[in-house]
Amino acid sequence: MPKCTSCSAPLPKRGIICNYCGTRNDIDLLDTKKSFNLRPDLKRDCPVCKTQLKTINIGEKLPLYIERCDSCYGVFFDTNELEEMIEFSVKGSHNVDLIKLFQITENPRYIDIIVYRNCPVCKKKMNRKNFMGQSGVITDICAEHGVWLDSGELRQIMEWVKVGGAKKAENIEYKKRAQKSHKFKSDKIYSESNMVTNDDVFSLLNILGSLARLYR
Repeated sequence: MPKCTSCSAPLPKRGIICNYCGTRNDIDLLDTKKSFNLRPDLKRDCPVCKTQLKTINIGEKLPLYIERCDSCYGVFFDTNELEEMIEFSVKGSHNVDLIKLFQITENPRYIDIIVYRNCPVCKKKMNRKNFMGQSGVITDICAEHGVWLDSGELRQIMEWVKVGGAKKAENIEYKKRAQKSHKFKSDKIYSESNMVTNDDVFSLLNILGSLARLYR
């Protein structure tokens, strides 16, 4: 049985908050234990500390290099690398654990500060965006070069995916698209059913003409 990392008391079967000391415990991310092998660093500076980022390999069978700050522990992923890392590292649950999902969202591993970071590559201001629209983790994104995550945000995302957060977000997005498609089809059918064609006008004139002749 899992135990609290703070007081060693047994954790509840459902949930990550200790009933005895109130400590928020980690989600088990066994698939994310990777080796950190250095390669020559790219000339990229941390958008927080302004110091040069260190390049590390977090891949197993295939190399996956990202940049990390040794001071604030923020990380930078090139375009699509974050999604690839999550796909191959975290076995997201097909069943959404709503209790753990709520506790993770309500007890984040970081304090979000509303500040616009500069991209480590092009130095332009990055956009702030909620990861997958539902995670609650506001990432800093450069449309051309990649995404920056402050310390704690990466693990928060991975825990969120682990307990079914990504699955829930996909279901919500699917329902939105289905509702939008249904509305479009309904509007189209309504529009077509109320459309008056030239043949309709011609038929109406013939009927009116026939009625006029009857009452002469």
